[in-house]
Amino acid sequence: MLSRKPIFQKPVDDILYPVRNKNGEIETLVNPNIDTALTTDTDSKTNVVYNRYHHLPLETQRQKLPVFQYRNHILYLLEKYQTLILIGETGCGKSTQVPQYVYEVGHKVCVTQPRVTACVSLACRVAEERGATLGEDVGYAAAMTSCRTPDTGIVFMTEGVLLREMFASPLLMQYSCIVLDEVHERSQMTDVLMGLLKKIAKKRKNLKIVVSSATMDAEFLKDFFNLGDKNSHTDTSVIMSMQGRTHPIDVFYVEEPVADYVKATADTVIKIHENQPFGDILAFLTSQEEILAALDTLQIYAEENNEKNKYRKSFSSGIQAANLSVLPMYGSLPLYRQIKVFQMGDKNVRKVILATNIAETSVTIPGIVYVIDSGFHRLPYFDPVLGVECMSVCPVSRHNATQRAGRAGRVARGMCFRLYTEAEHEKLPESVPPEMSRSDLSSLLLQLKALGIHNLLRFTFPTPPPAKSLLSGLETLYALNAIDKAGNLTESVGNKMAELPLKPMCAKMLCNSGEFGCVDEVLSIVAMLQVEGVFARQVAGKDKMTARAVRRNNFEVLEGDLIMYFNVFESYSKVRNTQRDEKLQRKACKAWCQKMFVNYRVMEKACEIRKSLEKLIKDNFKIENKAFEGLDLGTAKSRRVMKCVVSGLFPQAASLGVQGFYRGIRGAKLHISPDSCLFHVQQPTWVVFASVQSTGDKVFMREMMTIEKEWLLEIAPHYYTHI
Repeated sequence: MLSRKPIFQKPVDDILYPVRNKNGEIETLVNPNIDTALTTDTDSKTNVVYNRYHHLPLETQRQKLPVFQYRNHILYLLEKYQTLILIGETGCGKSTQVPQYVYEVGHKVCVTQPRVTACVSLACRVAEERGATLGEDVGYAAAMTSCRTPDTGIVFMTEGVLLREMFASPLLMQYSCIVLDEVHERSQMTDVLMGLLKKIAKKRKNLKIVVSSATMDAEFLKDFFNLGDKNSHTDTSVIMSMQGRTHPIDVFYVEEPVADYVKATADTVIKIHENQPFGDILAFLTSQEEILAALDTLQIYAEENNEKNKYRKSFSSGIQAANLSVLPMYGSLPLYRQIKVFQMGDKNVRKVILATNIAETSVTIPGIVYVIDSGFHRLPYFDPVLGVECMSVCPVSRHNATQRAGRAGRVARGMCFRLYTEAEHEKLPESVPPEMSRSDLSSLLLQLKALGIHNLLRFTFPTPPPAKSLLSGLETLYALNAIDKAGNLTESVGNKMAELPLKPMCAKMLCNSGEFGCVDEVLSIVAMLQVEGVFARQVAGKDKMTARAVRRNNFEVLEGDLIMYFNVFESYSKVRNTQRDEKLQRKACKAWCQKMFVNYRVMEKACEIRKSLEKLIKDNFKIENKAFEGLDLGTAKSRRVMKCVVSGLFPQAASLGVQGFYRGIRGAKLHISPDSCLFHVQQPTWVVFASVQSTGDKVFMREMMTIEKEWLLEIAPHYYTHI
């Protein structure tokens, strides 16, 4: 590893942002007095909300947003064209204001969001702005929760919920305008909805579609939704770009490639701090582990720097000396620590934010003048040959690099330091492949089959997925008995699985639970698989040892993580059911969670999910426990629960090899996750797992359970001819 600090070359002539007009002047907003308001963090995996104008009346706040001046333009274009492609930066107000503008002219609006948090927070914000009760004029429907009536005018919902509404109303006659928000993420559901809405738009000429994105190839979207006749040059889609106030950004590249971009990031922060005028720094790294590594280095420097500043007024470069505050920003960070990133710092204290790509388009952080781009990010990638989804660190695209640099030009002239050469930048791909091209498609194909789309090869995907991924998804569905040899949904299992808002393997477990006589137990296990972070992670010192002992003594079992999660849920339910009064119940549950080092919010979410699933399974599907002879408890019951789990997870089995690691059925090289309760015991010969996590060059199995080899032959003989 080289110890030499990165050396940057001078920026090239053309700078990023903003657009110049014919006179050579920088274009700003039509009304230069309007400032960019920083609104809800609508599209990150966190639930941060930041608004610099929170002290002003709501109507004034709305008028401060850049989108306000475009209101009439948006409504005019939407009246003239069927589809409006709306491109606007994060924080310009498009997520909260555009649905209101459309509703105010008489439309019944549905707004889709990629995540549950965004749905709920945006619905609350819009209801507050309109002075309405949540659930009346403005409502939401997300995952297992809903707050709306049939007359609700603006409904925020996750993409999956809208897809399910198509089961009952294929042409979505209950809405006159659909707003697809945050399209730049190009998730599986986003691509499917775009394909389906294109079909619906051909049938319903009066349906208006707004495709909203922070950054995206607008021409690609315009061409995709354009239903006009090419010969007559009549377009049905149009692009509108909203530009907020931006400033020029100087882009610097390293003269030579860096050996370690995490170390180079820390070195560049120090170099900026000691040689550049005051302004906050945003550095992009790929993961929590890298952020914490850089954080350790910079905190040591910050302590020394802040101590020396008591005796000096400037650095050797002549720049005024300032204190340094280093803050992390990643998805699993607790809320109170996320908020610190957005709060105004003390006088003469420079903030350094170390962030994942959440801060690329999802969060607008005030005060950023300098951006450090490591040139890498983490992307999930499904390998149909191995049958597992891995997180891999890969180079960003030119599109990502431009977006990252744009974070620096919000408050003043900015600088972007790229930790790669200009020649390497030119070699980067233009954009990242959409999730459709690099993920497991089994769940998606099941939904399309349920909608009556049988010829999947002819479906109008915006970006067609690889044939291998399609084939792998169909093979999984066939193995789970969701589809027959002809590719049609099976009456007994397939239709039920399609109605459950779960991954196919979890849905199959629930559908089989009646036959194994363990409906309640499997409901609890599946509910726990839908949440993350059951055990408190922010534990240090002696508490860390105590938390480990509490978990081992109260919940861990040799059968594995899935049975451990069942034990956690059962223990929590007992505490929850002892109190009738809601306040006392909440107090008792929080006290128990604190004592057991369990996350209270996560457990409450699991209870909500279980309640919703129970209603579907018992009331709608009428699945009941099959009666078994003899005493139905102890070992016999637990074996049936485990066999039921295997009936869904059998495609994800792995066996221990002589080399000391596990092999998946399709040949993937796997390891036990350090978070698993099986990590500290003798390694079992056969296991099944619900998910995997990739770190470095290793793939770790998570949510594991030990099994017997014979169970695979007994439960899935069609899948395992011999082992």
